[in-house]
Amino acid sequence: MKSAGSRVLLLILILVLGAAFVYWMNHMFNTSAIMRDMFCGAGNPGVLGEVAPGSPNSLAMQNERFGRISMLIFSVITVMQFLAFGVAFVVIGGIKKGADSVKLKLKKLENADIFFDVPLYVGLFGTVSAFLVMTFSPQSSRLIAYSSTLIGIIFSLILRVVLLFPYRQKLLGCDNNSEAGK
Repeated sequence: MKSAGSRVLLLILILVLGAAFVYWMNHMFNTSAIMRDMFCGAGNPGVLGEVAPGSPNSLAMQNERFGRISMLIFSVITVMQFLAFGVAFVVIGGIKKGADSVKLKLKKLENADIFFDVPLYVGLFGTVSAFLVMTFSPQSSRLIAYSSTLIGIIFSLILRVVLLFPYRQKLLGCDNNSEAGK
């Protein structure tokens, strides 16, 4: 029961940190011209016009609105990546802590293989989302597409190389040692 509570606590921590990340990104979008330019494009006010408080339909206001939507999509996809990473971490931790035989643990790892691919799928989801945004904001859609795919590849690689491979090697070594003793 204690390990289940720590797993839930880890997922809650990831969600709280994710909410803080989305809040921070929104704050940075409001206060930093660099962050706004990343998602809105370095728009020339002479071309789009100034963002005036009373003109919700101006090109500059629409560009900023789509930039904010793009920033929120990017932030949510990044949080989903961390959540997928956390779930995979919890799954492999549960298998490690189990009192099962080495053979059963190897089977469970094989069965849990989908959790190590989830960051790739979230990255693909980000890329597809970016294509939907492309109609309104080509600049930010490229940022979403490339970064979500890159984060997905990196997280999946870390999960497989740093967590999964060494543990499988350890289990295979234990399995061979138990067979050698027979």
